Amino acid sequence: MSKLSQLALIRRLGLPTPRFTGLSREQSQRSGWERKLSRMRFPVAVRSSFHAEDQADQAMAGKFRTELRVPRQRLPDAVESVFGSYPDPAGQEVIIQEMIEPDYAGVVFAFRAAVWKVELTEGGGERLMGGQVTPYTLLLPKFGKLDLELTPLLRRWRPFGRRHPLNGLIRPLVRLSAGCQELLTATADTAPLGLDIEFAIKGRRIYFLQARPITTPEEAEEVLTSANHKEILPPYPSQLMTDVIASCSRHLFAYYQRLDPSLEQRSFIQVSAGMPWINLSALLDMMTAWGLPTSLVADTVGAQDPYRVKTRPWRWIRKWPVFVRVLKEQFTVVGRTRRWVRHTQRALLRETESRRKLWYQTPDIAFTNWFTDLQFLYVELVTLMQALVGAMSGPVKLISKLGMLPHIASQSESTRYLEAFRDMQAGRMPREVFLERYGHRGFYESDIGQKRFHEFGPGEWEALLQRASQPAAAAAEPLRPGRLLRPLYQPFFRIMRTREWLRHHAMRYFDLLRAEIQLQTQNRLGPAFDFSRYPAEVLNEALAGRMSAGTLSAMQPAQQSGWDYDAFLRNGADRRLPLSVLAGLGREDAAHKGIGIYPGRVQGYIWQVDRAELESLRRPDFPSVILLTESLDPGWAPYFVQVQGVIAYVGGLLSHASIVLRESRIPSITQAPREPALHHGDLVELDGRTGEIWLLQAAADR
Repeated sequence: MSKLSQLALIRRLGLPTPRFTGLSREQSQRSGWERKLSRMRFPVAVRSSFHAEDQADQAMAGKFRTELRVPRQRLPDAVESVFGSYPDPAGQEVIIQEMIEPDYAGVVFAFRAAVWKVELTEGGGERLMGGQVTPYTLLLPKFGKLDLELTPLLRRWRPFGRRHPLNGLIRPLVRLSAGCQELLTATADTAPLGLDIEFAIKGRRIYFLQARPITTPEEAEEVLTSANHKEILPPYPSQLMTDVIASCSRHLFAYYQRLDPSLEQRSFIQVSAGMPWINLSALLDMMTAWGLPTSLVADTVGAQDPYRVKTRPWRWIRKWPVFVRVLKEQFTVVGRTRRWVRHTQRALLRETESRRKLWYQTPDIAFTNWFTDLQFLYVELVTLMQALVGAMSGPVKLISKLGMLPHIASQSESTRYLEAFRDMQAGRMPREVFLERYGHRGFYESDIGQKRFHEFGPGEWEALLQRASQPAAAAAEPLRPGRLLRPLYQPFFRIMRTREWLRHHAMRYFDLLRAEIQLQTQNRLGPAFDFSRYPAEVLNEALAGRMSAGTLSAMQPAQQSGWDYDAFLRNGADRRLPLSVLAGLGREDAAHKGIGIYPGRVQGYIWQVDRAELESLRRPDFPSVILLTESLDPGWAPYFVQVQGVIAYVGGLLSHASIVLRESRIPSITQAPREPALHHGDLVELDGRTGEIWLLQAAADR
């Protein structure tokens, strides 16, 4: 697609662009051709339009000459200069286009299956294209024509936050987004990856200057977040679990594509720096397409919202078939979950039994079957969790705004697990009874490579059940709701209990598959062999006898960054950029308080724990203790029973741990502010109703 055909397409679609014309080499050699430009205003730009330029497989950007701000008397020389930069000007054309002196200029990288990133600068775009200035950068939500028409009546997008000098550009940027949609639709065959679109803004009017095909697939970016993974997986997940999660990526996003077949294919999981991250931008684009607030997803997973798109009811009309499917999913999810749990237990037992002979005859095939079972289990678990969370998200937001959420806590399976641990620690429940009910659980139990309670030896049990010198205070009194409120919260209760019940049984199935692979690998590769350190492909080779134990032991594990970002931009070459590079996501929007999980004001000394493990389980000898950590999971139950309060930096109201803390009536806060920084031994006070934290005395001052 030459530049001239790009501009012709822009004009044909009715998108605003400065007046232009094409001039062939043959025309430029005839006298008097300048007179045909009498209606064009000068100065003009003379640009290349070489036939091989801006094709889907090569961009050739910057290869040919461009003349800017050309007055009428210099036009012939400028035309000759551009033709002279061609390898052979015969049969070629140049573009003559009116110049505008914009207030802002920039470029949007509109990938079909990735985020749309805008780089914007004041004045003309020459310095931006030459890399001479640092642009404003923002993510452009994918808007349509109706969004554009209704923007003046109902502002539903706040990309820069409050009191930002660029807020006057919202309507031109919405016009840019709607135009990108039209151009991508019209160039489905000629620009398979997407379009690199240059634009200029003069006053409140935007002009489309160029729309060349993107030829660098590795530059496609997504917003990734640690979100739920940081809560349920260890700081450095096992290689095998990372392999499982990554291999299920397409299947996980297929859940949303079944609800809305118009969604572009996206990866729900991406591995970056050796860690499995959730593709937040795919979910934000979906919310934008459905007219729902993007904060609904961001708040649910406990992540920052770089889109800031609010509810747009006019989208609901167009997407009504999707909402019908969503409602059907939500109304039937409880029954489907219970049927799945019963069916999966029987099916896994049958599969495990049928693989017994296969492990001895063809172990590589047996491993492939085992891995497929684990993939199926993971996909079905996450899909059902997505449906359950979707059914809860709206009600919990309303109930939370009404201040009723702490009043309606019941007792889910995860909370019964915590109470059983407390009873066992206090000697009120025999260990055998606890193991029969909850032996399949443990620290970071969602990672199949992690040890379960029933695998602990005597020394580990001694460390697990050690008594703190100062026991935790009694839980706060429950807040009782009135009977009139029961019709409002009972359906929410049912979904929430089903979700925790699902997790409880899913951990049983994880334990069943863990025991199977552990037995087979240790029988063949030695009792000390740790299967979770290796990717699936390597395990398959080892079990088939095609890789020796020595080769395995010499293998270096993949380098992992840990959960070093809450959210970041990542491209196909694994370049990672923090979201702070985006305009409007700076300190002005930083939260000054967290989200209260259960009300209550408590004072205590900070017990800072980075990882749930036996080595960090001994409670410090403080008179009262408040646990501080990055994120939480029900596997932290041995910590919860020792403290008066809990503070977490990452999490949401629907996190598994948040449900346990609320139902156990432990004053707690999630999404806590990182400023002022808290340290081990600091004396603080927290308010579990408002989410506020006060530093009373720093440890360094005592």
